[in-house]
Amino acid sequence: LFSSSPSNNPGASFSVPDKEILKSTRDWLNRIVIGWNLCPFAARPTHEGKLSYEIVRGTNELDILSIVLGECLVRQEKPGTTLVIAPECCPDDFTGYLEYVATLQDEILVKESLVDDIQIAPFHPLFEFEDSNSAIDVWTNRSPYPMFHILREDEVGTAVQKLDGDASAVWQRNINLLQAIEEAVGGETEVKEVIRGKSKKHDEVIKRVLKSHRFSIKDGEWKL
Repeated sequence: LFSSSPSNNPGASFSVPDKEILKSTRDWLNRIVIGWNLCPFAARPTHEGKLSYEIVRGTNELDILSIVLGECLVRQEKPGTTLVIAPECCPDDFTGYLEYVATLQDEILVKESLVDDIQIAPFHPLFEFEDSNSAIDVWTNRSPYPMFHILREDEVGTAVQKLDGDASAVWQRNINLLQAIEEAVGGETEVKEVIRGKSKKHDEVIKRVLKSHRFSIKDGEWKL
């Protein structure tokens, strides 16, 4: 499911058309997030048609926050998940983007009584984890464009239960996987090129690495 919302900002940049933005986002989601199993629960809503895409253009803060809130309200009532893609929302300024995330989480979700029902996961081209000891882990949340991933708390809770309540198991497996891929392809620069879809020369090597880092959802344990 896909829809697009225009901006009220007359100075907004639309150099990249919505169709291309949607295509590159879907490619990243299918190749990396699902293909590398960075989120072991992303495939189901995608295959069941319960993943929606909403593109909001421009830099108008009210436009962006309003669209994200609207999608949060939809997800409060309707199972599934939504990716709100905001290409012009601080694409070169991760700190500025985080201010939007903070406003949504600390103010808007609270005001609208959504904190018990909805959470928002941040994705950004320049994503950084605070106080991380790993240089490679950022690629779990680096996306082609700034995005707000809207999730239902009950669905997240069900997913975490399959990991015996330990959500950190996903993060640790992903670090191990990315480090293994980094070593196999010859460094972080090569990993970046692969994730961005600019290099296919390591496809067979990566397939072998992925086979050794499979995850079994049945018992909630990473199979290495």
